[in-house]
Amino acid sequence: MSFNAFELCSGCLKQLGKVMILVVVAFVVLTAAAMLNAYGPCLGHERVGKAFGCFLGLLVFFSLVCMLLWSYFAAFLTEPGRVPAGWSPFSSEEEAQLEAERAEARSPEQGKGVAGSGRLRYCRKCHGWKPERTHHDSMAGRCVLKMDHYCVWIANTVGLCNYKAFLLFLFYTFWACLLAACMLLGEVVSFFRGLDTVSPEQSSRFALTLLAFIVDIAFALSLGGLLGMHARMVWLNVTTIEMFEKRRVTQWPFDRGPRRNFQEVFGASAWRWWLPTHTRQEQERMLDAALAAQPFEEAMGTEFANL
Repeated sequence: MSFNAFELCSGCLKQLGKVMILVVVAFVVLTAAAMLNAYGPCLGHERVGKAFGCFLGLLVFFSLVCMLLWSYFAAFLTEPGRVPAGWSPFSSEEEAQLEAERAEARSPEQGKGVAGSGRLRYCRKCHGWKPERTHHDSMAGRCVLKMDHYCVWIANTVGLCNYKAFLLFLFYTFWACLLAACMLLGEVVSFFRGLDTVSPEQSSRFALTLLAFIVDIAFALSLGGLLGMHARMVWLNVTTIEMFEKRRVTQWPFDRGPRRNFQEVFGASAWRWWLPTHTRQEQERMLDAALAAQPFEEAMGTEFANL
């Protein structure tokens, strides 16, 4: 029996993904507990203005928490995008079978195609044709439509159907962390200013506040950079894989302008942009677009113009 380091690594990542789910939940519980610990008592403050300010801050924070949890579990549980069984870019099954046999006979390098080049792409692992922008996901052992990357934080691959939920998870988590850090900052400053008069009970309560504050700052900074990167990719209509592919095309055919690129991910309805779900019509439209043949008359170059 031969040792396969890649399979071992994949197995470790899958197990790590399960742990990360618990980490995310623990992080949410930690921050929520720190916020209630810091601002819960002032809800009954004799000054109405202060009590209302605390209530409003907690209301906004817990609204963000609800949305980030909804987005998180939507990204975790949603099928990222499966290629329908038997799909092919050919008009007849006989032609598809003949071309598949030829593709199987080619070398692996000859069978590779660059997204956006118009070249037909065949997956030797799945033994099937790949629509444009589809990549083989080694973690799941199958091809995923418009695959972006495998994310250990959600224990799932990010693809066509759950990319919106993944981005909203990043968005809501960033703002929840930023809000919590700003609100807890005042508690941290007040504690150190009155350090000489702090009781042991206050010190133990402050440990929770300080830990949550540090974690929220770290998450806000890291998520801010990640959000910026994905915002640029949505603007240009590229995935993480496409952005870092060694060979790219000069005239990226999927860039239809910032507005249409955004709507391709979030939909046309403005009020539904904030929800980590797609309507049935949106799902059908996305699937039809992902499976549509993408003929191009001319071969293209080797670099993205704007990346």
